[in-house]
Amino acid sequence: MTTSFSLFLSRMSVLMLLLVAMGCQTRDDAVATPQTISDRILEDSQFSLFRLAMGYAGVGDALKSGNLTLFAPTDAAFQAAGLATEEAIRATPRDQLRTMLMYHVLYGRSASSAIPAGQNSVITANKAAAFVTKTTDGSIYINSAKLTQTDIAVANGYIHVIDRVLIPGTGNLLTTIQTNPNLTFLAAAIKRVGSSNPTLLATLDNVSATNPVTVFAPNDAAFKADKVYNTLAAIESANVQTLTNTLLYHVLSGVKFSTQFQSGSVATLLSGNTVTLTVAPNQLTVKGNKNSTSAFVKQADLTATNGVIHIIDQVLQP
Repeated sequence: MTTSFSLFLSRMSVLMLLLVAMGCQTRDDAVATPQTISDRILEDSQFSLFRLAMGYAGVGDALKSGNLTLFAPTDAAFQAAGLATEEAIRATPRDQLRTMLMYHVLYGRSASSAIPAGQNSVITANKAAAFVTKTTDGSIYINSAKLTQTDIAVANGYIHVIDRVLIPGTGNLLTTIQTNPNLTFLAAAIKRVGSSNPTLLATLDNVSATNPVTVFAPNDAAFKADKVYNTLAAIESANVQTLTNTLLYHVLSGVKFSTQFQSGSVATLLSGNTVTLTVAPNQLTVKGNKNSTSAFVKQADLTATNGVIHIIDQVLQP
């Protein structure tokens, strides 16, 4: 064997060893690199719209650091929320989208097994209230969204897949009612009884999630069609106790989202009185004792810091 050929083989051997070492290093690095929540969103095909929203809102870095739990809506959930395309996502103000996305995040690692049974009030990463519920059959909801896949473990926490996009509330129940342009008659009725029934007012004006309630809120059209409270003047001159009883009849103790109702009678805050719920596919109705027909829920699941509102198209009669 010539000296030059031996030198060539020697150099080739060194080169091969270096390539093998580099290959091993690359594989070791790939295994060692921790996958964060952001990384999983970037690579998981069921989150393509969440990925677009995350990039546009600039929250990718926030989902990499610290111990977090993300409730991640699927593409179908984004589509149902009217965010089916990149154009629709980018049409949303960036700050509003960022607030919405961070409403899906909890600080800390929360496995599904660690969620207590019943309803639990939590504070999200954008300091808004949400309600996590574990039912008796083991199903888990956050607000009206159901967890369809749980405990995707990543380096900095967990991802739970949900079937709806969560929309954060903008205040407590009273503020939400007062600022809704379709609930001006209800706001006037609450103001009318406020001084005579401070307990009801305090319940709606509570700033925390302690003792939350569910409100069936008649819209303005419902009041205008009512035989008694069909004008603001009629509300302002109404018998206070009768009006108070009517309002209490629209409130349930605890938080009930549309996805958690079952058909049947439910007690209201008006002692001894119930309303009748009927749950059908894509439809929820509620009937008062003296109503001849059921009221339809026209807009469900308006989340507030101290409860939830379902807007209905009739005033319920106890």
